Amino acid sequence: MVAKKVAISCHRLCCETFYFYMFFAIFADNQNDIKMIKKLLGGALALAAIVMFTRCQQVGNAGSSNADSLTTAGKDNTPVSDTSLYAILECETATPHLTDSLIINFTVTNPTKDTLKFTAYHTPFEGMISKFLTVKDADGNEASYLGPMAKRMMPPPADTYHTLAPGQSESVRFDLKKGYKIEKAGTYTIQYNGELISGVANGQAIKVDIAD
Repeated sequence: MVAKKVAISCHRLCCETFYFYMFFAIFADNQNDIKMIKKLLGGALALAAIVMFTRCQQVGNAGSSNADSLTTAGKDNTPVSDTSLYAILECETATPHLTDSLIINFTVTNPTKDTLKFTAYHTPFEGMISKFLTVKDADGNEASYLGPMAKRMMPPPADTYHTLAPGQSESVRFDLKKGYKIEKAGTYTIQYNGELISGVANGQAIKVDIAD
């Protein structure tokens, strides 16, 4: 709409400039006057072109800015959980001790309106046979993975898939220490990382405080 108004204004300016030239050309006394009028006409048309170009750029930039804002807002306001299966991690004990088992609940939720599937590959649903978590201490040091790395048939066979109806969730419990080396007390960050294999979005990392 703004671009259309700019075009109309520039067209009007060009027409008025042309009529101005024609009017004065009729009453011009000599060639010098006509040359002067031509210079004025050329300057006016150049000015009109500059104005039109500037305004069009402003309109384009404004449109691009609005599009970026809408895109950013869409990304910020639309969590992954609205469009796909996603993982939730939860530690069963608020402050587990270093000598205790470290039981983690792993839940896959389907918040969409469609029935979705995921493979157990790279999830605790198949047991601790892959490095499906990233575990780091407070200094950013990654805990060593102690479990096996199973070789799998690809693509995943049909019997490895779990089906979740809209709004449905499925959970499994596992002991983190059976797969990861936790040697000292402190705060650990745990993040699921198997999205590309399982089809379950990684979800949010959790922090677990381990006491002596």
